[in-house]
Amino acid sequence: MDLNNIQKPPHNSNNYFMYPYWTDDVKILHCEPTSHCNADCPMCARNVFGHHVNPNINLRNLSLEWFEKNIAPTKIKNLKKVFFCGNYGDPCANKSLLDICKFFRKHNSEITLGINTNGSIRNPKWWKECASMFKNTFDYVVFSIDGLEDTNHIYRKNVRWDKLIENAKSYIDSGGSAHWDMLVFDHNKHQVNECQLLANKLGFTWFRVKTTDRWDTYPVDKVELRPADKIEHISYKDNTSIRCERDNDKSIFLDYNGQLWPCCYIGEEYYNFVGYDNHNDLRQHKPDSLFEEYKNKLNNNTPFYVCKRVCGTQTNKKRQWKKEIQLR
Repeated sequence: MDLNNIQKPPHNSNNYFMYPYWTDDVKILHCEPTSHCNADCPMCARNVFGHHVNPNINLRNLSLEWFEKNIAPTKIKNLKKVFFCGNYGDPCANKSLLDICKFFRKHNSEITLGINTNGSIRNPKWWKECASMFKNTFDYVVFSIDGLEDTNHIYRKNVRWDKLIENAKSYIDSGGSAHWDMLVFDHNKHQVNECQLLANKLGFTWFRVKTTDRWDTYPVDKVELRPADKIEHISYKDNTSIRCERDNDKSIFLDYNGQLWPCCYIGEEYYNFVGYDNHNDLRQHKPDSLFEEYKNKLNNNTPFYVCKRVCGTQTNKKRQWKKEIQLR
C-alpha cells in the first residue's frame, strides 16, 4: 500500500467555519478539538489498520483562541450540550481542553459537558480539575476501556493500564460522573462481568457494552482481531429507510480543522483511508455542500452509504449496544 501515491479528497478553503449551517435549532455540538492521539486502535479512522497515520488528515489542535474568535456566545446560549469526542483524536491530547470547557460554561452555565477518552492522557491532577468543573447534573466523562489489564491494550494499542486507572480514579474520587464503555471482541468477551464488577468498585456511574459494526470496512485478517460473535454481513444496497439521528438530536459536528459537518459519521468517512471506495458517493461533493446533499438524498430516497449504515431503520448504530447498566 503506497500511502504517498493517493488521490486525496477535497477540502474546503482555508476558511473552514460555516456559520450558516449552525442554525438556531442546533442543541448539541459534537466537537473534535484535536487529531492527536496516543493510541493506535486497529479499527480507527485515524490510522491504517493500526499502523500508519491516515494520509488524508493533518495533525492539529483547535486552540482556545480559535473558539473565542469563531463561536459567538449567542450560539453557545442556544446549546443544551457540548461533548468532546471525534473521529481522529483523543480530546485530552489537546492541552487547552479544560480552558475550552470553561469557555463554553462561561457563556452557558447550564450547558452539559462531556468527554470521550481512552483515559491514559494527562495526570491525576488534571483529572481532579476536570471533575471540579464537571458538576452539572448530566456532565460526564466516557472512559473507553476494552477489557482488563491483560486485554485492554489489544485493541487500545499503546494505552497504559496503570495510567488509565489512576486517572479514572482521580476523576471519580473528585466527584466526577464516569461511564465505562467496553468494546467487546472475542479476546475480551469473557471479561464483561468482571469489568462490570470493577467499574462498580471504582465508582463508575454507568457500565455499557457494545460490539463494532465496522467489519464491512475492516476485514478480520487486516486488523488481526476476531468478533465476539459470528459476523452478520449486511448489505446496505437496498436499505433506504433512514431515521436521521442528526436531525432527531438537533446536533452538528465540528472537526479538528474547524470545519462543520452534518454529523461525525459523514466527517469521518469523507477522509477515511480504509474502505475508501465505499464512500465515493460522499466525495463527489465538496464538504460544505453536504449539508444540503444529505437532506436531498434522504428526501429522494437515495441516501449516502454512510447514512444507510449508521441511521438505517433496520441496520443502525444503536444495534451495537448490548448492555447499558446504571451503577449508581
